[in-house]
Amino acid sequence: IFRHSEHSSYEILTKNVLKKKMMPVLIRIEANGKTNVEQNQPGTEKFIFVLEGVVEADINGTKFRLSKHNTFYFDASLPHHFINKGKLIARVLCVGTPVSL
Repeated sequence: IFRHSEHSSYEILTKNVLKKKMMPVLIRIEANGKTNVEQNQPGTEKFIFVLEGVVEADINGTKFRLSKHNTFYFDASLPHHFINKGKLIARVLCVGTPVSL
């Protein structure tokens, strides 16, 4: 588990991550918190599944509101971050490919 920003953390859910083709991560975002902006290499994709809470995905300035059990697939080479729009901790499963740290 590592702190991604002051109000969010990432937990890598597999071992030997650099030998994998996908990287599953559990993202926790505190109430009214957000992750840092990321922009991965061209060809990188991400899939997210909201486990708990209400999250806004900001992908290159376009905002998508996602609730519990919603999914979203996007081009992770675009600048992106996630904002917790709820009053409780949000938990999001995020799977990225190819693996990049």
